[in-house]
Amino acid sequence: MERPSRAAWAILLLGGIVLLAGGAAAVAVGLFNPGLISSQLPPEAEVDAAAVGGAAVALGVATVLLGIVHIGTAMALRLGIRIAKTAAVVVASTMAVLSLGFAVAAVVSIASGAAPPIYMVPAAVGLGAAVIGYAVATAVVIGAGGEPI
Repeated sequence: MERPSRAAWAILLLGGIVLLAGGAAAVAVGLFNPGLISSQLPPEAEVDAAAVGGAAVALGVATVLLGIVHIGTAMALRLGIRIAKTAAVVVASTMAVLSLGFAVAAVVSIASGAAPPIYMVPAAVGLGAAVIGYAVATAVVIGAGGEPI
């Protein structure tokens, strides 16, 4: 298998590292300070801190697992493992679509006043960068010569 350029595996590796860090942070906050998250909920939301902490831990674990998938796919690409191109296209294209959806949601939250711009503008910008990065990774892997994906 011809190896795709370093851009594809670097983007997947970077995405994996970011997801690992974010997931670990969510798990830590969920376990050690769930009140930090529950204090951000509106008063009419009748959810106790323990439930919010449990949800943060569950989402954090899922995010860590997604980060591991990213890093595994990046390493498989780097090593030239046969199925790696397929996995890279699936992961990168799916993440591009998800990132686009979340970026649009952040912009809508800003426009509607549902969330403070101080939180949503950086989220929208970061997610926009993720869309571009994942789209580039997908295009690079698809454009790489060799056997069909």
